[in-house]
Amino acid sequence: MNPIDPMDATVVRIKDQGEVKELTYNGAMTKHIGTLWWGTAVGYRAMQAAAQALSSDGLWSRDDLYVVSAHPGPGVRDAVDYVTGAAAKDRYKVVLDDKCGMKCNSAMKFEWWVSDGRRTAFVRLREDFVPRAFYELSDRLGTDDESEEDTRQFEISKVTLSTRIWSSPLERNFTVEMFDSALKPGELPTDMQRADYWDDIVTKKPAA
Repeated sequence: MNPIDPMDATVVRIKDQGEVKELTYNGAMTKHIGTLWWGTAVGYRAMQAAAQALSSDGLWSRDDLYVVSAHPGPGVRDAVDYVTGAAAKDRYKVVLDDKCGMKCNSAMKFEWWVSDGRRTAFVRLREDFVPRAFYELSDRLGTDDESEEDTRQFEISKVTLSTRIWSSPLERNFTVEMFDSALKPGELPTDMQRADYWDDIVTKKPAA
């Protein structure tokens, strides 16, 4: 019997108590309202990357998954939960910089740790994928510096990024590092426990 491919185009496959689930990107999108295109797209694609990494010796399973995210967005969270079921089981942890405030801005990272009870896949969007202008724009929203055009431009930017994340292979947009140890629910990856973990986000912010 041929092994089951964990992903194919806009599909992710994963086991849930022995049953193979086939989850489409369209299905992820229908779970959301509003303008969460970018968060949904990047979260779903990140889980496709995790699916490949964690299926090297058989299709990955939801049963023991635990996910840590450095991105607070609701679209990301819901896309990850749609694939993994981790948030619904209280096995999804968001870690934030003090300045983030649970919204899309420069004080966040596009990084996820997905642990299956035996090992952990560290999935990271390539550093130059999101342009600096996107972070600058998102930082202005909701402040006195916000202009009339900012909201419209922000929506356009999210659509553009959503299109780009699908227009090239996963391996071009994401890096995946494997660790031969599992994270327990509630546990933080070693990298996240470093005092300087968030220091590099200052490079995304405009000069004073």
